[in-house]
Amino acid sequence: MPLVSDIALKLATRNIAGFGDTDIFPFPIENHLFFDKPDEICSVLQEIDNDFDRALAAMPVLTSKELTAVGYSGFRQGTQIDPVWNAYFLALVATIGDDIESRRVASNTVFSYRYKPNTDTGALFDKEIGWPNFQEAAKTEATKHAFVLRCDISDFYPRIYHHRLDNALRRATPKTGVVDRIMALVKAISAGPSYGLPVGGPAARLLSELLLNGVDRLLFTEGIRFIRFVDDYIIFAETRERAHSALIRISELLLINEGLSLQKTKTRMLTAAEFLATSDFADSSEDEAGEDEQARTFRRLRIHYDPYSPSAAAEYEFLIAQLSKFDIVGMLGRELVKSRIDEGLTRRLVGAIRHLAPSAQNDATRSMVESLDLLYPIFPSVMQLCRVLLPTLDVAVQADLYAALRKLIQGDSYITQVPANLAYALRVLATDSSEETEFLLAALYKRSESMMIRRDIILLMAFRKADYWISNCRTTFSTLTGWERRALLIASYILGDEGKHWRESIKNDQSPFDRLVLTWTAESKNKKGADWRVPL
Repeated sequence: MPLVSDIALKLATRNIAGFGDTDIFPFPIENHLFFDKPDEICSVLQEIDNDFDRALAAMPVLTSKELTAVGYSGFRQGTQIDPVWNAYFLALVATIGDDIESRRVASNTVFSYRYKPNTDTGALFDKEIGWPNFQEAAKTEATKHAFVLRCDISDFYPRIYHHRLDNALRRATPKTGVVDRIMALVKAISAGPSYGLPVGGPAARLLSELLLNGVDRLLFTEGIRFIRFVDDYIIFAETRERAHSALIRISELLLINEGLSLQKTKTRMLTAAEFLATSDFADSSEDEAGEDEQARTFRRLRIHYDPYSPSAAAEYEFLIAQLSKFDIVGMLGRELVKSRIDEGLTRRLVGAIRHLAPSAQNDATRSMVESLDLLYPIFPSVMQLCRVLLPTLDVAVQADLYAALRKLIQGDSYITQVPANLAYALRVLATDSSEETEFLLAALYKRSESMMIRRDIILLMAFRKADYWISNCRTTFSTLTGWERRALLIASYILGDEGKHWRESIKNDQSPFDRLVLTWTAESKNKKGADWRVPL
């Protein structure tokens, strides 16, 4: 029975095309389809919606759960969901998005992921409400109170109980059929445990916001002044006694209602003056060093550029003018001589480098290549930048970058033992034409147990046109995971007639989504001819 509207299907498709499937891992190749063939993607999703149970049985939900680094010594588990199921999951949540938003505490109290879909761009959340507003509200409220309590929830997404989420959904919407399917997918993604939401995607973000809404409302009705962004609470009180009482109360509410607890190490009781002195949005003090003042001012800068905006050219010129006021490379250099970087500041600096002149980009890349161990907490951001800069970097800088990444992987460095870091490093190495990298990829494929990494290596080898390797890999097709099989189907287009005959022999075993992937690949190859490469 169909439950999802065409609007929700198109919204989910456009969101993935414009923003990707997660903010943790490199985008899978299938994301190209969401941009190039949105109508056909919606047709596949409509088939799933028409007979959900049959689709779920015929095409099990595959996920890759991989570690990502948090700081220098912590980790969390991110989840990449099979693209077609990720899209349908998002469409289901979008179907009840307005119901969820209507239940939530006002946006001047909770600033995270306010649902305001834009069917033209595919954006799901209100871009005018977010982290900067949360910080500004914290500063404003701190000036009105004597004490500030800052705390956040321990292991929030992994600890969300499915039964409690189910109850929250059924209270929020009358669309019980949609709730049934959401919970079926949540359980399939969890693959066993009766708790946990997949970290990284927008559907889980909206579901998690609904789950905390009950605690938000209880705090509000009990007169506790607070603001929240995702799992980060800031509570304001007139006395230290009241602040401690609020801490006890929020701990009780989270534990009793949701089975959640606060992180002890991140719970801090501060005077308002102490809080304001340490806030990124605090005013600079007279005794503050010039470098510290520059860093604080830079944190406030909005580094955002929308190339599709009607006023894109003017906005870009304004951004460049703003960045020119800062010594970006110098600020990065000062971070790289510390024993530990300021992660928030350094991530912003890395993001700003893509807007600098080529000479500055080369200097910054050299510095980063020499300090990859220090940049470990933001390694994915560094690799994303390097991939963007590669076409314009000096050949010597490119060579140093490739050599550094090969050394990390060959030496089984702790940096690339983290699967998310390895995935981003491999995308940078895609354009390294050296034999050393080809040998490295082949060896890594044999020893890796990650479905995500093995899928990516198949595509990387095809991108390199390593036809001998792809031909040999084809002989193991029946033993591969679903993601590897799909990657190999795409990769087989570099094999000419051999690939064509092989695809013909197995065409009856392909799902509707796989058939769409092959149609897209064939059209892409025919359009570009001899210049075609497997897109990454």
